[in-house]
Amino acid sequence: MQEKIYFITGNKNKIEEVRAITGLNVVAKNLDIQEIQSLDVEEVARDKALKAFEKIGQPVIVDDTGMSIEALNGLPGALITWFLGALKPEGIIKILAQEKNRNASVSTCIAYADETGVYTFLGAIQGEIASAPRGKNGFGYDSIFIPEGHKKTYAEMSSEEKNSISMRKIALLKFKEFIRNKK
Repeated sequence: MQEKIYFITGNKNKIEEVRAITGLNVVAKNLDIQEIQSLDVEEVARDKALKAFEKIGQPVIVDDTGMSIEALNGLPGALITWFLGALKPEGIIKILAQEKNRNASVSTCIAYADETGVYTFLGAIQGEIASAPRGKNGFGYDSIFIPEGHKKTYAEMSSEEKNSISMRKIALLKFKEFIRNKK
């Protein structure tokens, strides 16, 4: 039987995505973990994975996602949830209203921890910030992020279209390869 890995999340959609992409025996576990404050998603995910493993003593994965905007010197980074909570996507658009450089990237870090240590797997997508929110699908920054090589925001894409180019999928495929080689 395949080893059970706990995914520290309360998001049922994420757990299904992880299972579908990795084919691993991943089980959701809701665990309250104090997050460090950093712009770096890898640093945040590494810290969360270590704390989760210390709490439950079983192999765990966590994820952290961020958005870095060039014109804002990398802000909001891993603090995107708080920025969106305070400003909404429209507020980020307003901050960039006079800015010509709308380049941005979105990234997800999957961190895995077990008795041998903590390992991180980063997925990133380059793109730009739209001039106005567009689309009804997704959540968070999906209505303002246009992936490089595309004309639509994530929120204008179907779930299948978005997931085929998602930064989480990139990170999860790296993690899947690591786990397969670890055995």
